[in-house]
Amino acid sequence: MYPVIGMCSPSCPSLVSCVRSARTTLTSAAYPRRRSPAPFGSAKGSLQYVPVAAQKADVGSGTVGFNNACAPRPRSDLLEERNPTCDLRSYSGGQIACHHMWSLLDADQEIPWVDQPLQYRLKFRFWVQPYNASFHTNVKRTTWGIASPVEYDVPRCADGVEGCSRAADGSWEHTIRGTYKGGGKLVAAHFHCHAPTCTSMAMYTCAADVSVCNATTGRLICKEEPVYGGVGKIDLPGFDEPGFILQPPCLWGDAAYGLEAPVDVDGLMLHSVKTSKANYGHHGEMAWQQMYFV
Repeated sequence: MYPVIGMCSPSCPSLVSCVRSARTTLTSAAYPRRRSPAPFGSAKGSLQYVPVAAQKADVGSGTVGFNNACAPRPRSDLLEERNPTCDLRSYSGGQIACHHMWSLLDADQEIPWVDQPLQYRLKFRFWVQPYNASFHTNVKRTTWGIASPVEYDVPRCADGVEGCSRAADGSWEHTIRGTYKGGGKLVAAHFHCHAPTCTSMAMYTCAADVSVCNATTGRLICKEEPVYGGVGKIDLPGFDEPGFILQPPCLWGDAAYGLEAPVDVDGLMLHSVKTSKANYGHHGEMAWQQMYFV
């Protein structure tokens, strides 16, 4: 997988979005009359953008439905942790709130840099080979998320915050886990997460007779960690540029090409572990596993 700096369009000022600002309002059916509030994680509704008329640069508009859905453990930790991204009433920012020309500021804040569109760059390396039916094989794609299922909030860690621990360097680290059923013979794993939060993602497979699948009872089949440019860890010096991040995928295939055989996970339980930097909170983080199989 290649580095993902953010999922917003360049016109969106910030990934750290505040959907409770005066510009963005919540339209929720979570509190129907004469009924008890919907349980956490099941509120329905939408986000509506309300532009500030006094600011000519504020031309955003539209309504976006809230479709996050957090599964209970062991599928994901988020619902039991009451992660804000699981429920419209606690949603405090992220990908759902980040849309073209939505300025995620308080109503009394001027939109900055209106004449300076934000820009970022992605660099790709492609290998091209003529198709050969004798050894090229078409593969299928699936995704296994352990968040909502796509995005989630990384909390600002402190003592007593569930999922938080100290890393080896003393900084705070936040961890989420998820267990689910696999399928097919894996040939590639691209674990999708965001810079600069993401520190690692790992996937384990468990034997059919294992009752509880986790990092202790399972076998590690893939772990991905970001590689930072400019520190001498990129194979070709011309691509080793400061300011860029590479997240190498896990690949399986033919031993003739130096690869391990595809991992058959059909019907087996899989367990994934995602860790993030958490000295500060982050919205819109992902733990999204893009898998290719035969």
